Amino acid sequence: MKFCPKCGGPMVPVKKGENKIILKCQRCGYEMPAPKEIIERYRAVHKTKKEEKIISTKVIAKVEKSAVSKEDIEQAKEEYYELVLDQIGEYGD
Repeated sequence: MKFCPKCGGPMVPVKKGENKIILKCQRCGYEMPAPKEIIERYRAVHKTKKEEKIISTKVIAKVEKSAVSKEDIEQAKEEYYELVLDQIGEYGD
């Protein structure tokens, strides 16, 4: 592990351009050329075949809006409220 000569932060290998790898400080952004041993150590390339990739979608299922009217929802809320008040009344005595 290399550390930045300016601030002492960790230097991480970063690919710059097509084939150039440099060390860049995570704190201050200082850049320096990477030594050959670091370039060889961090050269990991893995290419996947198109057949191996998993295709997924963001939308799994579409939810349709319910056909319940606003009046029905308000009525259900009132009935639920009355039920809760009845239950509280039984336990509150």
